[in-house]
Amino acid sequence: MYERRELYNNAPLVLVTAEVRYPYSPRLRQLDTIDRIQVALEHLLPIRRVEKRFSLQIPLGQAGAAIPETTDVYRFLNRASTWSAVVSPEAFTVETTHFEDFPKFLEVLLSVARSIANETPIPAIERVGLRFINEMRVPETTRSASDWAGWVDPSLLPALSVKAGPLKASQGVAVYDLGDSAQLQFQYAAVEGSGVVGNETLKRRSTPPPGPLFVLDFDSFWMAPTPEEAEAFSVELLSEKLNRLHEPTGEVFQASITDRARNLFRKASD
Repeated sequence: MYERRELYNNAPLVLVTAEVRYPYSPRLRQLDTIDRIQVALEHLLPIRRVEKRFSLQIPLGQAGAAIPETTDVYRFLNRASTWSAVVSPEAFTVETTHFEDFPKFLEVLLSVARSIANETPIPAIERVGLRFINEMRVPETTRSASDWAGWVDPSLLPALSVKAGPLKASQGVAVYDLGDSAQLQFQYAAVEGSGVVGNETLKRRSTPPPGPLFVLDFDSFWMAPTPEEAEAFSVELLSEKLNRLHEPTGEVFQASITDRARNLFRKASD
């Protein structure tokens, strides 16, 4: 037996990220607005960096004449570069490579939401997304994707067996309808490499050497069916939606792994 929301000492979780989208806000391009947001967040994320986002604009009546356009977005980080928030005129994102528990993550995210809402009206929430990326590594050698049997549920492994050679990679996707315009997209893959999450913007807890790993990627999101059905912004509504999106990720994660994997994750991290 297992708990739906057990916290493991040696969890395979490498990145948690959440994004909130809203209608375009020109004030979030103004440096004095960004300065005040930075002051409000300096106890959590005191370091500020500017990043360029690129897009292509196609003028009406000039098909094919795409004009590249850049927009400045602002990333706020903690000193250890393990937490960050990115603020743009159309969305904000909070992410961490040192996840402790969901209440802590939600507390930081709502602090970012309040700091933005205090500086510019947010008329509506168009989309809320919550993503958990896990990289499973096990002590025994896995030469083929089918060798993950005993660590993950058999439904995540390839059903076709041939003698052509070891199956080096295998992947799949499942989409769950959560109701009320919400979905959970679950992607899984047996691959080889150093990982699917880099170590550039945020620092990982560790950077394992290249080798076999099993990726469990949970992307839970709510999206307004149309712009007119976007919901009025409030911190309370945002908290409610994120808690709702969080709940099924734990259930599917626990259903995806075996007791053998759970026992491995319960051990103290080296």
